[in-house]
Amino acid sequence: MEALLNTEDVGRESVRIVNALRRELDGVSAVIGLSGGLDSDVVARLTVEAVGAARVKLFTVLQEGMEDRHVRQARQTADDLGIPLRTVDLGGIPHGFVEAMSAADPDEAFQPDGLLDPARAKCSLRTVILSTYQDRGYVVVGTSNRTEIETGFFLPFGDGIWHFGPIAHLFKTEVVSLAHVAGTRQEVILQPPSAGFWPGQEDLEDLAYWLHNGGPIGRQRVFTEEDDAQVQDIRAQLTLERIDRALLALAKGRSDAEASAASALPLVLVERLRLVREGAMRSKRRPMGCRLDLPR
Repeated sequence: MEALLNTEDVGRESVRIVNALRRELDGVSAVIGLSGGLDSDVVARLTVEAVGAARVKLFTVLQEGMEDRHVRQARQTADDLGIPLRTVDLGGIPHGFVEAMSAADPDEAFQPDGLLDPARAKCSLRTVILSTYQDRGYVVVGTSNRTEIETGFFLPFGDGIWHFGPIAHLFKTEVVSLAHVAGTRQEVILQPPSAGFWPGQEDLEDLAYWLHNGGPIGRQRVFTEEDDAQVQDIRAQLTLERIDRALLALAKGRSDAEASAASALPLVLVERLRLVREGAMRSKRRPMGCRLDLPR
């Protein structure tokens, strides 16, 4: 069975990440966006451990559909670290942005009243804040984990942009283990992973829709009641550890059958997970900044 980070390794990994952050942030300050979720909490705590609270800027974004608990937990993280939380109210800007895109390019059928297009806009607008701080000299510390990267649950020109990603090599279950060492509050550790783009949104349910779809969903599509029922059947079989073990096996070149055995996921779901992963490789993980005078 492919090995994920175990309990004995967590302490050493925490030290390794802190040391790496200390090197990356030598003489400069960091900016981190807090979502109220586990990943950004862990990254913020380890960054403060590395360089101290005085050299860390924390912000959160208020957007339509954001659950109160995410805002509360972002504030609690900042309070725990003794850092003022800069709260940026973007309100209905994402909706208006998608409306403007729809008017400008009707061929793309952007949907201001849908789920996906406004969610993408919310993520992209958060990146505008990072870009603004970066131009004042801050180093952007990312909060993406390997599970998100492997499955494509990020925007390449959104939350996928950062100078240094201290947990990008760790699967979500490994970040959970790291959270216990970092001091993350139990409420944050136990909550279902979510990007917080709309009330009740959960990452595992979103992934179930992607698996049913056979890959990442580009344009919003209509799911029938039968589709929804099948998605819920898929969701019932998903756990973070099963997904991470399957992704690790696939990343190491194992067959679908071997990945199924390693993860306890049904073979048909591993086959679909491979399609999702390959789709992410094509659409989300293309090289960026390519130039004619540089090797590719």
